[in-house]
Amino acid sequence: MTRPVRIALLAAAVPFVLFAWIGVVFAMDRAGDAGEILGRVSLGDIDLGGMSAAEARSTLVGMETRLGSEPITVTVENIEFSLRPYDVGFAIDEQTVVADALRIGRDGGVPRQAVWWLGHLTGGSTRALPLPATYNRNALILLLRSWEHQAIVDPPTEGGIRLEGGQIVPVYPAPGTGMDFEATADLIEASILGDHQPVTAVTEYRVPVLTETDVDRAVTRARSLVSDPVTLAKILPETSVTFPPEVLAASLATRILGPADDPQIDLFFQIGPLVQYLNPIRSSVERDPVDAQVVIRPDDVPLVLPGSNGIVVDDGSLPDAVWAAANSVTRTAPLPVRDGVAPSYTTEDAEALGIKELLYTATTYYPCCGDVKNLNRINNIHRIADEVNGAIVPAGEEFDLNAYVGQRTEEDGYKRAGAIIGPIVYCCDDAANIGGGTSQFTTTFYNAVYWSGLEDVSHRPHSLWFSRYPMVREATLGWPTPNLIFRNNTAAAIYIKTEYTNDSVTVKIYGDNGGITVTSETSPQTNFTEPGEYLLPDPELHPGDKELVEEGKPGFTASVTRTITYPDGHTETQTWDWRYDPFPTTYGVHPCELPEDHRDYDPNIECPVQVPYLGGMTYDQAKAAVEAAGLRIAQGEGFEIGDPALVGTVRAQNPTPDSWVDPNTTVTVRLGVTAPDS
Repeated sequence: MTRPVRIALLAAAVPFVLFAWIGVVFAMDRAGDAGEILGRVSLGDIDLGGMSAAEARSTLVGMETRLGSEPITVTVENIEFSLRPYDVGFAIDEQTVVADALRIGRDGGVPRQAVWWLGHLTGGSTRALPLPATYNRNALILLLRSWEHQAIVDPPTEGGIRLEGGQIVPVYPAPGTGMDFEATADLIEASILGDHQPVTAVTEYRVPVLTETDVDRAVTRARSLVSDPVTLAKILPETSVTFPPEVLAASLATRILGPADDPQIDLFFQIGPLVQYLNPIRSSVERDPVDAQVVIRPDDVPLVLPGSNGIVVDDGSLPDAVWAAANSVTRTAPLPVRDGVAPSYTTEDAEALGIKELLYTATTYYPCCGDVKNLNRINNIHRIADEVNGAIVPAGEEFDLNAYVGQRTEEDGYKRAGAIIGPIVYCCDDAANIGGGTSQFTTTFYNAVYWSGLEDVSHRPHSLWFSRYPMVREATLGWPTPNLIFRNNTAAAIYIKTEYTNDSVTVKIYGDNGGITVTSETSPQTNFTEPGEYLLPDPELHPGDKELVEEGKPGFTASVTRTITYPDGHTETQTWDWRYDPFPTTYGVHPCELPEDHRDYDPNIECPVQVPYLGGMTYDQAKAAVEAAGLRIAQGEGFEIGDPALVGTVRAQNPTPDSWVDPNTTVTVRLGVTAPDS
């Protein structure tokens, strides 16, 4: 190869080597600048070049805080106001600024980016980004209106109305100085987005377009709007509120609408006076939420009454509703409401209970009316029935009658009536007598549970058998025991409904027991036991007397067997055995003759003494007889007689012979004395 050729080849290779070297340096530089803002980029007085995206955003947030907090002075008719840009919603779009800055030097393909890079190796020019800030112009205009009201002493008015002494009176048009809001807002905008220089508001002298005639027409219209009350009402649920004329007048106001060369007086109701009137009566207008309910139709079909949200007045819609009512012939309009609190127990909750049908009705009977004891007993049956009525037992849960009703007390409406205390039915000074008779309800309830096929967790029959109850298939109630507890062993909830009359009580159970059938068999009475004797205190009887009150009845053993047959044909059987105590034969005796182990025994009660007959006895004989009876003797004044043989003998006594008196009672005797000669 000749020398000229070698030189030509070397000269041709130099540019390629140079470009390759530049490419390597460009790639290395780009790799080192990944995620940074390239070149010289500024926003206002802030240099963003070389910053990461996070650093740039943080710097811009600080810039926004500084610019938003730095006040701008605005002068209105020689009165200065201070405006912080933040007050009118000033904000910088940091995301947009950072995105724009990161695109610089990265737009286009690699050749274009390399050319930009080569141009900035020695520094290059600074790229100034525009400030992407925003503010709320409507908020600024509202602020300017407020400043106009504060600073301008002779503002123009197109007229309107005002309330004076409870009457609507005209405010006639008048010329004056007003602010050019749009022009002033433009100046403030330039200051906010620029150098925060002070601004002088643009004002001008204005002459109203409207006339006094226009205002008079508005006054006439206004007076008709507030001449009578208006009522806002809702049908379901029923509620309403009536606004009287004085409230309407306080609420009615005017505003000027339309273009400047053709303004119109617009009447409208303000929300403030309407809400101020409503607040004290709000609780009577608004409605609480209504929980869903399970109710029973007269034909014993369960029904779910849907729940509903509470309703609250939609205050923001009151002005429009009052306007509609004031413009109607009837001066009424719908009450604007919105949903309030949702019910705690929804329609879906009630439907999910699955209460489908009547499972069983149980009824027992009792004598109507009668004495206070029986009336109290009836009262107690009715009271416990009321307390249980409407109870719902969820699937799988137990119902505990004592836990549900609580202890029977006089404060809770229960009264004293007969109850089994010891071997007899007793009334009425024992604590157990409060609520006497509730066991009849318990028996009725138990039979409804029994025949519905529900699980018997705990019950106890009476210790004595009353023929008004089914033998063994009955239950008593006390506090805290005995008790009635059953488990709802079905897949649906159980609803308990109670009813009563003056001579019967009924318990109905509703639910879905899966279509079972229940049968029952009661055994004959066996293992009889003879009745014993029980003494009843009777202070009307004398010691030694024993009066039959009621013949006893033997005790016995019996059982009842329940068979449940399921739709698939299989059965379950359960037997309950019970031994009834005999009813004792009861006798009445004087309280002093009760044995010491008797519940009514009182050691302080002494048997009364029968006064002996003392007639014809001497005093010593009478004294001996009286003291022998446990009594005392006293001599009274003499008893005049004509027969000398009777002198010194008892002729009269008090208490009278054979009467019954307390021990140690004094018997006064009168002895015969000779009558003086007549």
